[in-house]
Amino acid sequence: MMTRAAPTQVCQLGPPPRSATCSRKREQVTFPIAVVRMMRLDTAAGLLGKGKLADELCIRGPTLNFKINGDRGTSVSNIKDAAAARESRGERLPAHARKLREAIQ
Repeated sequence: MMTRAAPTQVCQLGPPPRSATCSRKREQVTFPIAVVRMMRLDTAAGLLGKGKLADELCIRGPTLNFKINGDRGTSVSNIKDAAAARESRGERLPAHARKLREAIQ
């Protein structure tokens, strides 16, 4: 007894369709790293000291390093807190300079 064979499929030449080459896994999306924020936080850490800035942000020193290096994100509140710390220090420095000048008169 003879059975019919299924017709052979014709192979298409050329690149496979795009969907065949892509992974079915969903693309991992990371948070955007704002380099400007990292640089400004690093500058604030240099001016205030990392320990003082970490205290002002209510975080530990290693966490501050992660934020500066871009391993963790820097939030808007982190930048606002760093700015407030710099402003308060900026107000204290001229006052201290006046006291120093008064001491020598």
